[in-house]
Amino acid sequence: MTATGILTAPTDLARGRAVAREAGIVAALTFLHAELGGALLPAGPSGHVFVPEGVARRCDTFSTPDGPRVRAGATERRLAEVRLGPDTMVALSVPGGGPGGGPGGDGRPDAWSIGLGWVRLGLAERFLAQAAEHLRGRRVQETVTLNLPPVRVLLADAAAGLAEAHALLATGPDEAALYRTHRALDEAGRVSLHLFGATGFLAEGPGSEIRAAELLGETYGPPCTEGVS
Repeated sequence: MTATGILTAPTDLARGRAVAREAGIVAALTFLHAELGGALLPAGPSGHVFVPEGVARRCDTFSTPDGPRVRAGATERRLAEVRLGPDTMVALSVPGGGPGGGPGGDGRPDAWSIGLGWVRLGLAERFLAQAAEHLRGRRVQETVTLNLPPVRVLLADAAAGLAEAHALLATGPDEAALYRTHRALDEAGRVSLHLFGATGFLAEGPGSEIRAAELLGETYGPPCTEGVS
């Protein structure tokens, strides 16, 4: 960690992956935010924020492409709340907000954006493991659902997406690679949601966290880069 509280090494930023895998979205985002200094509200490219409510309360400044700006007096709007069990995620609109520059000042993604990619990877691994465990306890006639060939194909496809995301993140990605990372993780999350079946759509079911993870990608992922399919 540098004197400014910014983590620069991909191996440091990857630490949020394990927290996400073991403890879920709120714990992982709270961890990442604290690792990066704990004072700056991170805004995405469209000036939107999606963080745990506790993180939002603690921040006096928000990120902009020109550097941190004080929140007091900003025309901030609260767009939505997402309940995840006992925790709440809040969506905000912060005019003028946006990602800060990368540590090298070379136009690459900032530390929050890269760290968030690792958090989303851990979450996608968590969801897929939970979906597999869910199917392990179910049967179609005499066959464990997890062992059905169509289910195995879906699991393999999701695992391939996770491997692609990991490979992209491990390179210290530019914006095009980070965009591809979020797309791969979106697809893996949707596979997990499909595998949960009706359970995934219950208000207190795993689908709420899966959809919140995809909303993270929509909030903080870089815009589509020309030439990225």
